[in-house]
Amino acid sequence: MRGRAMLVAVLAVMLAGSASFVGAQAKTTITLWYPAGDVAAGPVSPLHDAALFGPFEAASNVHVEMVGLDYDTMEQKIFAAAAARNIADIIFIDHSWASGFLKEGMLEQAAPAMAKRWLAAVSPDVAALSDFGGGTMYGYPQMGYDVYALTWNKQQFQEAGLDPNRAPQTWDELRAACRKLARRDPSGTLTRVGFAVRHVGEPHGIVDKFAWALWGAGGDLINDPNALRGGQVMFNNAAGRSALQLVLTMLNDDKCTSLNFPDPRAAFLKGIASMQISEAVSIRARQPKEAPNMPWQSGWGMAVPPVPKAGDQPVTLLGGWLFSVPKGAKNKEAAWKAIEWLSTEANDYAIAAKFGMTPRYKSNWTKEPFKSDSYDQALLKIAKYGRRYPMNLGLDGVMQALGAGIQKAWHGEASVDQALAEAAAAGNKAIADAAK
Repeated sequence: MRGRAMLVAVLAVMLAGSASFVGAQAKTTITLWYPAGDVAAGPVSPLHDAALFGPFEAASNVHVEMVGLDYDTMEQKIFAAAAARNIADIIFIDHSWASGFLKEGMLEQAAPAMAKRWLAAVSPDVAALSDFGGGTMYGYPQMGYDVYALTWNKQQFQEAGLDPNRAPQTWDELRAACRKLARRDPSGTLTRVGFAVRHVGEPHGIVDKFAWALWGAGGDLINDPNALRGGQVMFNNAAGRSALQLVLTMLNDDKCTSLNFPDPRAAFLKGIASMQISEAVSIRARQPKEAPNMPWQSGWGMAVPPVPKAGDQPVTLLGGWLFSVPKGAKNKEAAWKAIEWLSTEANDYAIAAKFGMTPRYKSNWTKEPFKSDSYDQALLKIAKYGRRYPMNLGLDGVMQALGAGIQKAWHGEASVDQALAEAAAAGNKAIADAAK
């Protein structure tokens, strides 16, 4: 089997030959905003490669200027830029942000004919992220599964007497492993947590790393995940309480996690957290540089997050980032052409293979290196348990409310009941306001 490295020269030729938008006018510069941090669904982000659109630019009248923004402030900057009529031509956005932008009428709809062909050609999970109802699309998802997984340090598992090739399957097993893996200094201060949690920062990011527990317990963000308007939140209930209480129990009773540690991914890669749940691709991307002695398979593993009890159905977040065109873009036609070029079947294969990502087209999954790559196939198995966020136009407000509530409960600023009640009131108001 040929490895990814042997494909690079061939892929460069494929990319160069795949541009199909040619013109004779002076070049138009379009801007693409993307989060400059760690969100890429692959070992190396194509958006960090200034030459990504080179073949497209060489055969067209368009130059694509890529501008990285801070993730924590990017959503609000897009809202502000739209209001000021100074927004980019392409915005690479978190799928969970789309509802807020749609509520304000900020996104262009993809051409129906192109959308129809796309939805028929891509894998079911990509289609689910693409379709906003009735085949309507407002952007094209990125290459690469942005699926959330439990990752664990195999060496630390072995040292703690745990099976290094088996992840915790239930919440009880997660707690038991967490207790065995935690380490303290002579004063009793935790120096390594058994399980790291995301407890500060952008509310969407908090919910992203909490959704597996809420869904696993039987709760949800909104009662109808496919309705654009109306409905109510579904987390101010026993499911929401048990999901929040799981972490509080590990904090206060098991004392195997802490709110004094860095972001779960950073803690995991530094070796000061034995387990964490986040985008698996983030660990895959950062591990070679940040934890070179913990390689994939022999050093770390990944699996679908644990369930409340044996026999429950696993579930995890299937996130995604969309290449979208704002209604306020000054060069909409050129922007769609650039996105469509990036989203052809040939470029999906070439770019995904070059940058170590998973493809979007069903046909490309039948080809090497994806067909046999152990990491790609492991992601594929986890993705079948993936669930996207609801489509509701009030989702942004719901995410903001729940993310803030989670932080209050875990930091002891409110009881679990109070935090969920406040979040539910704010979330239901957001849903009602969006339906007007």
